[in-house]
Amino acid sequence: MRFVACVLLSLMLGGLVRAEQPQVDFDFIIDALKDTGTWQANAARKFDYQPKQQDGWAPYRNGQWIYTDYGWTWKGADNGSWMIDHYGYWTRRDTDGGRWAWVPGGYWLPSTVEWLRSGDYLGWRVSKLDRFSNALEPENVRYSDPNEWNFVLADKIRGPLTVKDFAAPDKAKDLLVSAQPVDHTFTSYREIDRPGPDPAILKPEDGKKQFIVPSVTDLPAIDAKPDAKATPKEYYVYRPKFYQDDDGVFRRIELFLNPKAKEQNQEQLNQMTQADADAAKKQSAAEKKQEEWLELQRKHNQDLYR
Repeated sequence: MRFVACVLLSLMLGGLVRAEQPQVDFDFIIDALKDTGTWQANAARKFDYQPKQQDGWAPYRNGQWIYTDYGWTWKGADNGSWMIDHYGYWTRRDTDGGRWAWVPGGYWLPSTVEWLRSGDYLGWRVSKLDRFSNALEPENVRYSDPNEWNFVLADKIRGPLTVKDFAAPDKAKDLLVSAQPVDHTFTSYREIDRPGPDPAILKPEDGKKQFIVPSVTDLPAIDAKPDAKATPKEYYVYRPKFYQDDDGVFRRIELFLNPKAKEQNQEQLNQMTQADADAAKKQSAAEKKQEEWLELQRKHNQDLYR
């Protein structure tokens, strides 16, 4: 698990003095997405969400890459990107012409992709990752279909991406053959290994502007605005935690798709909600203790490197 230390140290470097992540019921997510796509059962006996999409649409193409204290962070412009590009994972449905669908998950990631480099091109693919950004799919799945990879000339990730920036399918096929995984070492008070290209690629070519790595800072609500005193050192995101675990998330979706069952089992649903809330409180308390320990470790390490 080569990125375990990366994530823990990212938390430490963030200072842990930010606002706490808000907690919500997954019903909030269902309601936020219901008008922009459809939920459906999949072969894994779970549920996925398929956004309304034009032919040729793919996730992680409409937006911009930002480098934060969590590493490469996707700033998407698609509806619901704050949710569907940072929790769970994307998959292509073989039964629906290869159209993309999103499977929800319980933890936030700065992006849900893996990276490759091929000559002057960088490529990324939406992949199923664990919370430490390790790919969970076998290589024969990840590298078999060039249509699932987004290749652009490396300097294109300096700004917002457009359709014209991406390599054509035939070019992507050739690039994938010779591509290799790309990682980098982020240096703070120590060296941290991370996936993706070296963020130095974002430095202005004229060298006149200072390159700043902002800290991910939590917004308390989806419609909340960043602090009026915000600086370039802060990157504000809405990334709530859920009262439900993964099984609870899928139970919520099932009830949404079967409203009669929801009406018949309202008392049971209320009990589930209370149980989810109690479990979330215990989890939050455990995480707070962990964060306090990490803060002590961070201060200790800073003293060592002074």
